[in-house]
Amino acid sequence: MAGGSIAIAAEEKAKEPSPTTAQTAKPAIVPAAPSIATPVSKNPAAPVAAAKPSSNSDQDMAEALVKKISKSSGDIVLRSSDLPPPYQDPKAQAKPEVKVEKKAEVKPKEPPKPDPIVIIVKEEPAPPPPPPPPEIPWTYADGPGGPKNWASLRKENQLCDAGKMQSPINIITDNTVKGNLSPIVFEYQPLLLSLVDNGRSVEVSGRTNNNIVLNEKKYRLVAIHFHKPSEEAFNGERAEMSAHLMHEHYDGSKVIVAVLMGTSPRLFDGVPEKKWWNNAPQDNPLFQIILSHVPLVRNQVASPRNVAINPLQLLPEDRTYYTYMGSLTEPPCTEGVTWIIMKTPLLVTPQQIHSFGQIHNNNVRPLQPQGDRIVKEIR
Repeated sequence: MAGGSIAIAAEEKAKEPSPTTAQTAKPAIVPAAPSIATPVSKNPAAPVAAAKPSSNSDQDMAEALVKKISKSSGDIVLRSSDLPPPYQDPKAQAKPEVKVEKKAEVKPKEPPKPDPIVIIVKEEPAPPPPPPPPEIPWTYADGPGGPKNWASLRKENQLCDAGKMQSPINIITDNTVKGNLSPIVFEYQPLLLSLVDNGRSVEVSGRTNNNIVLNEKKYRLVAIHFHKPSEEAFNGERAEMSAHLMHEHYDGSKVIVAVLMGTSPRLFDGVPEKKWWNNAPQDNPLFQIILSHVPLVRNQVASPRNVAINPLQLLPEDRTYYTYMGSLTEPPCTEGVTWIIMKTPLLVTPQQIHSFGQIHNNNVRPLQPQGDRIVKEIR
């Protein structure tokens, strides 16, 4: 009851005009009356303390007036300090976040480094590398370029040592296999003479339209050269000379026709049925033309004008032969060469043998092992 009388007395005093309240709180007294009676309870201070902030300024002024009345009697002066602070909307207080871009840290500039001191030392130019050793030419004579060292002169010459089918060989006539071999067809015709002394032999150049046919395969005459003594041996003996007619097929296969040359039948004493040595040896006309036109300077080609030769003049009339598989008798000692060795020698005079010996002598490769190769003989 005490709380209710205080509230009624407050209303009556609030209705009385007061110079202070009329000036300061006149517009807020009328609307505040309905909300004063609601906070009445056994603890009159609780409603006031539990009052939630409001954005209504009239309600705030009424609550402040009730507090004044409950504390004192007489004139009530309501000051602005008695009013609660205005309630502010948290949303209104929230300020928009302002993103502040961080400026890149600027490092202080380092003081410029002094230029490095470059000391130029003048070096003497390095001496040039020594020139490669001169290539050693191969030769038939003993020495650095001789047959024993052919394989070491160039990589291409490995077969000269490692080959198993090397030439020349010693043919044992009693060990040959006799059979019906295909005859050789010689398609030779006159050609203009062109020859050179290459330091190892006298070589005549071949020409087109000079071929042989062996086993239905045609081989072109490439060159003719000579050896003293012969490279081929029969029963351990060599003839005084030999001519090698070199032929090649377009597929690279090679055939060498070897013709023995001599002045006496001594080499073939074991073949009594051959009576060709009973005839006195005569100059071979083709071999004499070659001897007459050998150049005075080595490695210089001589092509005398209007001088022709016919390779048929280097062949014996009897064209029977021995054959076996061998190799070139000079570097790179290529294997797979078919050798055709005429059984009948070509007769030449002692003077012709001697004349060639003044140009080249002993230009032959040592005999090579026959191994398991077969030597055939035409019947």
